[in-house]
Order: sequence, then structure tokens, then C-alpha cells
Amino acid sequence: MLYEVNLAAIKKARLSKGFTMDKMAKFLGLDGKSNYYKRENGITNFKSTELPVLCDVLDLNYEKIFVKTLRKSKHKEVTA
Repeated sequence: MLYEVNLAAIKKARLSKGFTMDKMAKFLGLDGKSNYYKRENGITNFKSTELPVLCDVLDLNYEKIFVKTLRKSKHKEVTA
């Protein structure tokens, strides 16, 4: 079982707080809202150092940030 970042939950929480993408970019220390847009829309992955900031700013539990997925990993499993 793999976990993915729940982008829909992040977007929903951001909108409910009334934060713009520009404001979120500033919270995360990103240069401009386009970099945040790419993360929220799955074009670029959020960095592991950004996820705790998202949780704090958006008042989300870590459990809300991650969702289980049945999608197979891109990496081959090593067998002995």
C-alpha cells in the first residue's frame, strides 16, 4: 500500500481559510504563486519540508494530508 498527498484536501482547506495561492507560496517560501499552483495541482510534488507547514497553516492533521492508494510503485520490488 502506498500513500499520496491528498491535493484535493489541501485545496479545499486553503479555499475554506480564504488563502490565495500567492499567500500560500509566501507561507512556504516559494517564488510566486505559479510554484504553489504546480504543487497543488500535482505538476510538482510538495517537498517533505513543506508538508508540516501546510498542516500548521491549514489546520490539517497529517492523516488528512495523506491518502492510501493501490497504484503500483514505479520502482521494482527487490526480491531475494
